[in-house]
Parts: sequence; C-alpha cells; structure tokens
Amino acid sequence: MQSSIEIPNKSLFKINEVCNITGIKPYVLRYWETEFEQIGPILSSSGQKMYEQKDIEAIAMIKKLLFDDKLSIERAKMEMEKMFGGVVRQNSSEDRVDAIDENSSVRKSATMRTLSDSDVQKLVMAKAKLNSLVMLASELKERHNWQQV
Repeated sequence: MQSSIEIPNKSLFKINEVCNITGIKPYVLRYWETEFEQIGPILSSSGQKMYEQKDIEAIAMIKKLLFDDKLSIERAKMEMEKMFGGVVRQNSSEDRVDAIDENSSVRKSATMRTLSDSDVQKLVMAKAKLNSLVMLASELKERHNWQQV
C-alpha cells in the first residue's frame, strides 16, 4: 500500500494521535468509522477508543482514495473491500468476545456479525458490570438473610 505517513512503532493509538499522524479531523475519522468496516477501534476499559496500526493504514488508504483519487464514498468502499478482502474486523470482534469470556458459549449469529467492534466492546463491558451487580446482590442477600419472594 502506498502511504506517505510514518506510523510510530506502537500497538495502540488514541484518537488525537491518529488524527495527528493521518492529518484527519476527529469528526471526519468518526464518520469514516461508520462508513468503512476496515476501521474498528477498540474500546479501552475506560471507554476510550484505541486504534491499531492496521486502522491507521486503512485510514491513510481511505484518505488517498477520497482526497487524492477523488473517489466517492461508495467507490472508496468498494476499493477498500478489494484491497482488504471485505470486512476485516468482522471476525476479530467475535474473537475478542470469545477471548474476554471464554467460559460462555457465544453464538456467532448473523446479528453478532453486523455489530461493530465498539458495539461488541460496549456489550462485553455491560455484561461484566451486570455480572458484578448480580454478585453484589447475592452477597447482600446472604449477608442480610433475605428470602426470595
């Protein structure tokens, strides 16, 4: 891939770092995330979006296609699918769910495949919080000898 940017040797980048590296404004990057499946930031435990090197490479290519080659969004999507072989992030989000919760039997339904990485990360975080609430409620029930009604 032709790229005129130099990506630092790091595993994860914050949105401001990505914008500085690629020369893209944050609002443009957020819009591209909704349009291009090849960009899939990970949500940190604090809820901050973190981008991998392959995200930055995809952003650089999208920038080239849109700004230099003057392609439409739809045409750029088709070119990205050709270059990256379609949906790059589809399986990685499902793998993350499995890795985070290995004991559960996560079914990979058609619905799951349509969720973005950030949606999956939000669901995983919500599940963890719900589990902690259930455990807290159980502890309170035992501590106060509450009976189930």
